[in-house]
Amino acid sequence: MKKLTLLGLGSILLLAGSSKAGPLIDFEASIGAIQQKPRGYVSYEAESDNDRIDVKKDANLGDKTKPWVKLKLEHPIPVLPNVKLSYMPMKFDGSGNVARTIKWGDNRYDLSADFNLSVKLDRVDTTLYYNLPFIKTATAGKLDVEFGLNVRTIMFDGKLSGRESCTGQSISESKSITLPIPMGHLATEIRPINQVSLVGELNYIGYRKNTYYDYAVGLRLNSHGFVQTTLKPFVEVGYRYEKLKIDEEGVKTDLKVKGLYALVGVRF
Repeated sequence: MKKLTLLGLGSILLLAGSSKAGPLIDFEASIGAIQQKPRGYVSYEAESDNDRIDVKKDANLGDKTKPWVKLKLEHPIPVLPNVKLSYMPMKFDGSGNVARTIKWGDNRYDLSADFNLSVKLDRVDTTLYYNLPFIKTATAGKLDVEFGLNVRTIMFDGKLSGRESCTGQSISESKSITLPIPMGHLATEIRPINQVSLVGELNYIGYRKNTYYDYAVGLRLNSHGFVQTTLKPFVEVGYRYEKLKIDEEGVKTDLKVKGLYALVGVRF
């Protein structure tokens, strides 16, 4: 997936540079790194709250730093939405021992013996959006507001390995789900001067027992005004917070993942 994403990014950059897209078509591509600090719990086929595994207190899941790739295309056709794509891998591993027995899937685990927990939440975002009419023109490019629909496809995998409570034998069980989650999307860019922008975005959905949202806020330094080239480089640093509370196919989670991020990119 990483190789395909990076290959796609390189292909779009090459295509855009060679085709000399018109001034009404804007491309943006960026790549960088993001901290991922998990908190909360995860369970599979739990019978009570006792079967939840706290990812920090029980399993000691470690913080990670992962890549983040983003692409964006805006065009002048009023009816058709603009498009954003992004890819972010997310995987945590940890181990521990706590004085209790839990049910995970079809088995009961004795957590007083050493156990290992792995949680993967890779995701691909496909966002279709429109710019709020007249705002960018009315503010001479100092404010841009986007709204639309983001479909986040999450590839979840949770695996628990440890000792069976009755027999003492080593056991392991995992659960995988691919969840396409539609979310409302809102983003903004405030540019008081050409060289500096404040950027932010929010994705949200709530239904039944599920609540899922994330937001990111950042400061972007643009080369516009410093370098007169077709490619306009930028650097962005910021903070991202995500809450994932789901109850699907026996999997229950209430996870929070937060951390700083840094991106480098180009507009053209």
